[in-house]
Amino acid sequence: MNIAIICAGGNGERMKTKENKIFLRLNGRPIIYYTLRTFADYREIDSIIVTTGEENIDRLRELIAQSDIEKVVSIEYAFETRQESTYHIIEKLKALNIPRDSYLMIHNAVNPFVTHAELDRCLQGAHEFGASLLAFPASDTVKIVNSDNLIDCTPMRESVWIAQTPQVIRFDLALDAFEHAQSTGFFATDDSTLVESVQGKVQCIECSRENFKITYPHDLELARQIYTRRMREKNFWYE
Repeated sequence: MNIAIICAGGNGERMKTKENKIFLRLNGRPIIYYTLRTFADYREIDSIIVTTGEENIDRLRELIAQSDIEKVVSIEYAFETRQESTYHIIEKLKALNIPRDSYLMIHNAVNPFVTHAELDRCLQGAHEFGASLLAFPASDTVKIVNSDNLIDCTPMRESVWIAQTPQVIRFDLALDAFEHAQSTGFFATDDSTLVESVQGKVQCIECSRENFKITYPHDLELARQIYTRRMREKNFWYE
């Protein structure tokens, strides 16, 4: 069983918009439509769960109904952090006794350009190692700094990757990682770090740089350019 968890609990602060950026328009449709459509049409996905703010639930439910996205089985209230929201879902799935060898595909709602081919490779990596994520190698030199912004070290660029989503985790490993974080108070900004904290293996799967998180106003303009080009070339991201 493969379950997609679409994280849509962010706000529009960095985008400088008053509404959740999942509803910002990309060629006339909300960004989240394209993300949900990609996962709903992916043959390996059995069901989709979405986390979002309480104020967005009715609007999102209406969008899903109008778009005939049938694999969405639940829209859950998003907690203050993505980690808390995902942990809540994992606990619900545990109570439902889903197979422990199921896989969770945790994905940002505003990464709309991931392809089915990339999902295939990411799922394959998780099957082999227990967890994987899509990422691309850093093209710039990265500096690690201290609290005074003084450089502590400079990692070799060849070993630095920029993490994206989905991050795919076998359910028993996800359960172990998230419950360990909950019991120890450990917090991370992405799911794979929790797996690392329990000594789990995570494989980085290289993806296109077009699989990025729409965060700032210029990202939305870039997304529109990518969408226009893909439509012109009939190169849809779900193929």
